[in-house]
Amino acid sequence: MSADFHSRRDFLRPDTIGKLFSTVSGREWGAHSAPTEPSAGMLCRTGVDSMATRFEILFEAIDLEHTPTAEKGLERVLDLEKQMTVYRDDSEISILNREAFHREMKVEKRLFGLLELSNDLWRETDGAFDITIHELLKVWGVYKGPTRIPSNEEILEVLEGRGCDKVSLDRNTKSTHFKHPKTALNLAAIGKGYALDRVSEELLGNGMEHFLLHGGQSSLYAKGSTTWEEGWLVHLLHPLDYKTEIAKVLLQNQSMSTSVLIPERFREGPVSGHIIDPRTGHPVDGKLLSVSVLMRSAAEAEALSTALLVMGLDKALEYCEKHPRLGAVFTLENGTDCGIEIRTIGIAEDCVEVLS
Repeated sequence: MSADFHSRRDFLRPDTIGKLFSTVSGREWGAHSAPTEPSAGMLCRTGVDSMATRFEILFEAIDLEHTPTAEKGLERVLDLEKQMTVYRDDSEISILNREAFHREMKVEKRLFGLLELSNDLWRETDGAFDITIHELLKVWGVYKGPTRIPSNEEILEVLEGRGCDKVSLDRNTKSTHFKHPKTALNLAAIGKGYALDRVSEELLGNGMEHFLLHGGQSSLYAKGSTTWEEGWLVHLLHPLDYKTEIAKVLLQNQSMSTSVLIPERFREGPVSGHIIDPRTGHPVDGKLLSVSVLMRSAAEAEALSTALLVMGLDKALEYCEKHPRLGAVFTLENGTDCGIEIRTIGIAEDCVEVLS
């Protein structure tokens, strides 16, 4: 096990699981006080800090023998961070960003598949999802900071290298070449989901059938069920008041990812909370405050939750109607300080309950 792997085991009762993704609090026990013989109807949780967030696996205490499998599976997240991060000069993504304009670059097989998926999603969303946004994040100060408002000239300059059509992918050789010197990749809007997909593969391959994964509480992967639900029940939070639950969603062998837009009046600093529209180079604004996407792939769910938020409600609903493989929950501002409206599409009625 790698030296920077930090894991702890927690036990909590099922009536706190809905609150886990808002507060990670309630009637639960830390590792220092966990009961030696957990009773029925309790959950075990183990986690690791990676990708600037917390990844955790939850499973029932009756499956406690799977703890080594869970902890071993989480090590995959650390390996993937080293490959995908833009904050290490020696990561594969950082090397591609430096070299791929100058020469053809070989790409690890699974990472190449992620680049292909990203390319497909870029085309499907008409550019609302785009992994070539790295230079835009730099000029806005989102990458490494401080946040700032760039000039129109700066934005136009980096937009010249934006777009997955600037990234040539050779499936036969698993290699890539960038067509513009300002093209650079950033996997922040898909990397956590991809990590959840990879970890889930390992858990399933090692005999773990019932578990809930999350990365930073915004991306989830649910497999199997609990003994008290036909799946995993989680709560969605008010995008402007994280203490308030607005809906319950039952996840059944699927993923869910949520992206949130903070209205300008609630922001701190010039671009705090902004999501940049990769098509225009400017921050997204509008009444659509959050989007939660449900589908099988955690990587796709994470990417599309951002893309649909960028699109705005009308275009997002149109996309969902054309792609019935996904479901979505939309939260809209209704004109009052914290008032919202909730709309759902593509989710069975018995799997979602609106609370507010």
